[in-house]
Amino acid sequence: MITIAEIKRRAANGTQKYSWEDLKRFRAEDEAKQPERFKKQFDEFRAEKILSRCGVLPIHQNCHVDNYEILTSGHRKAANFAKWYIDNFYLNNGTGFIFGGKPGTGKNHLAAAICNALMEDGYSCLIITVNELMQKLRACYRSGSDATEDQFIKTMIDFDLLVLDEVGLQRNSDAERLALNQIIDQRLCRFKPTGMLTNLPAGSEDPSEPTMNSVLGVRIMDRMRTNGGKWISFEWQSYRK
Repeated sequence: MITIAEIKRRAANGTQKYSWEDLKRFRAEDEAKQPERFKKQFDEFRAEKILSRCGVLPIHQNCHVDNYEILTSGHRKAANFAKWYIDNFYLNNGTGFIFGGKPGTGKNHLAAAICNALMEDGYSCLIITVNELMQKLRACYRSGSDATEDQFIKTMIDFDLLVLDEVGLQRNSDAERLALNQIIDQRLCRFKPTGMLTNLPAGSEDPSEPTMNSVLGVRIMDRMRTNGGKWISFEWQSYRK
C-alpha cells in the first residue's frame, strides 16, 4: 500500500510525478483502507497497553536520515540504505536488516530514523531491546498480567516494522531463542520485516568469541537473510569520543 504521506514526500522530492487520474485512484484506494486504519489504531492501543509504550523512545524521536552525521563513505552507505529502505517499505516484501558494529556508531540513530519516517507515513513501528522484550514476555506469566503470552507474541508480530536492539546482551537461553524464532518466523510469514542492532560480528574463526550465529543460532540468521535482508556494517569510531 502506498500512503498519501508517501505520495506527498515523493512529489516534493521530485522523485516521482503523478497524473490527476493517478491521484484520484490513490484517494479511492486510501478511502477503502479506512477499516484497516481503524484496526491499526486498535492494535496500537493494545500494544501501548501491553508494552506501556510504542514506537521510539524520546531520546531518538528527533533522529532522521537528514541529521545523521556523514564523515566517511561508510556513513554514506549506511545513510543511503536507510533512505532506500524507507522509500521501498511500501513494497511489503518482508525484507529485514541487521546493523552491526561498535557502540556509538549511529546504529540506533538510523534505525530510529527509519521508524520515525515510516510512522509519519502511518506504519506502526517499535524499537525494543531483547532484554525488555523478554522481561515483558515473562511478565505475561504473572497473576493479573495485562496480556497472555499469545497476546504479547501477537502484538510483536503485528508491528509493521519491529527492530530488536542490543541483540547479544541477553541471557542467551533456549527460551529466548525459541521466543525470537517464533516472532521472526511468524512475522516473515506475514511479510513483516524485522531489524536488529548488535555489537557482535556475524561469525568468527575463534570459537570462543560470541557471534550472532552462536547467540541467535544459524536458523534465525538464515531467516534474517530472507527476501534480500541486509547486514550493514558500522565499522568506524564512536561518535561519542
